[in-house]
Amino acid sequence: MISPPSPSAGYVTDVAYLPGYYPFMAPARMRYVASLHGIRPPAVREGFDFLELGCGFGSTLLTLAAANPEGRFTGVDFMPVHTGHIEREIAASNLDNVRVLCADFAALPADLPQFDFITLHGVFSWVSPELRRCVLEIIRRHLKPDGIVEVTYNCMPGWSSLLPVRTLLRKFAGQFQGDSVIRVRQALAVVAEMRKADIPIFHDQPLAAQLVDRLVQADPHYVAHEYLNEHWTVFDAAEVLAMFHGIGLGHAGRLPYHHNHWALCAQPQFSGQFQGADLATVETLKDHHANVMFRWDLFSSRPREAWTPRERAEAAGDLFFRIASPQASLPHTVTYGGVTAGIAGPPHDRMLEVMGSSSWSLPMLLDAPHLAAFTPEALVEAVDAGVAMGLFRVDGGPVIDPIPPAKSLASAALAVPLAFNRRALEREDLANEQVGLASLRTGAGHEIGDLHAVILDELITDGHGGIEQRIAARLARTEKHLREHSTGRPITDPEERAKAVGAICGDFFATVLPELVRQGIVTLAAASAGH
Repeated sequence: MISPPSPSAGYVTDVAYLPGYYPFMAPARMRYVASLHGIRPPAVREGFDFLELGCGFGSTLLTLAAANPEGRFTGVDFMPVHTGHIEREIAASNLDNVRVLCADFAALPADLPQFDFITLHGVFSWVSPELRRCVLEIIRRHLKPDGIVEVTYNCMPGWSSLLPVRTLLRKFAGQFQGDSVIRVRQALAVVAEMRKADIPIFHDQPLAAQLVDRLVQADPHYVAHEYLNEHWTVFDAAEVLAMFHGIGLGHAGRLPYHHNHWALCAQPQFSGQFQGADLATVETLKDHHANVMFRWDLFSSRPREAWTPRERAEAAGDLFFRIASPQASLPHTVTYGGVTAGIAGPPHDRMLEVMGSSSWSLPMLLDAPHLAAFTPEALVEAVDAGVAMGLFRVDGGPVIDPIPPAKSLASAALAVPLAFNRRALEREDLANEQVGLASLRTGAGHEIGDLHAVILDELITDGHGGIEQRIAARLARTEKHLREHSTGRPITDPEERAKAVGAICGDFFATVLPELVRQGIVTLAAASAGH
């Protein structure tokens, strides 16, 4: 009898991974991309089932569960340090729609249901071939007929000049003693010395040199998990598409949004390369033009359909679009790699006027009297271009509009209704990291810096009075230093620190707090009884 593959075979298990919220895993973002490609996304109004394979510390799983109480969330991870943390957070945050399993992919429980969404981030490129086959079998058996899979992986050609870094780190880490963090630190010190000496491998491949510079500043837990796994693998997109085709799933698009449009990946003079090309060729070409090193791919068993705008609006009528920034204006220009693109003129100019600060579904936009001069095709195309270029954002529900003026917010008593969010704000330390907060209105998480989280925690605990002085005192008490933006110099002078804290608090009240109120994460105390 052949034993199942060990989950830890060749995988870093002696140190924990890093917590982190990944916005692209929100159901609304996956559903939008599927609809963009003519694929009817799963319905979510009456509830849905969500599975994350390799959920780590559960930051994304828990945030999405808090933001979607109608959903049922299951996380799987084989490291008890991860699943034990999730279980404690479930209890502390009163989340009754989350189940976490400490299990490996080769031996999941028999009662596992089928899911509308199956996600795996940081798994596919890092496990053994045997476990990849287990993952594909789990998806084949447990994805609902109209479900969506989201898988991330390292890809070519972006890794072509970076592979020596990984080879050197594993080589030198194997020569040192201690846990994976200790060994990768020592290995990285050796590689950094080689990079400092500008040996040919780094002189001739500047991207590899830049990668070493970034890794020196990165958390060693991340570096160990990313680079020391024995089965670490880089794929061509066509390979992964073929694997999922083998279990009956077709490509349903990708994230970030602009990768769904070849014109935002390749310069216009190469348009002929994409004309008439099959899907695998198009995806490969986009990756080569943009030198992509990491992919977020979606897969579905549903076919791609040629929808009319009305059919598209009907299929995704509960997705909402809004202007991404109050300062948005035309012309709007973005640069992705070697491609610069812009938005100017109609219909976007008129849409900015009409949409204001409200959320709009596709049916609402198609029926808006003030946009009647434009065809449905033009409006849908404008929405997709705006999302791809960051002019519009996609939410799973409408945000609050209007919100009180900034001056009112700066003096109002504030509340944070969700227990999950209140717990997330309790920061014992400041590590210059992002904090994920759950929004019931958007069905997703919203990230703020941990210093902004401290400001919000102070506001809801002790109010506005003396907030700047309290934050400055807290920084001094915990020996945490702000840094001068342009030089990175630590700010230790009390007067200079007070001035910097004042600027940070001003930015919080001007930009961060209004968005938190719009998403319903923060409420005015008088309205805190609701969502």
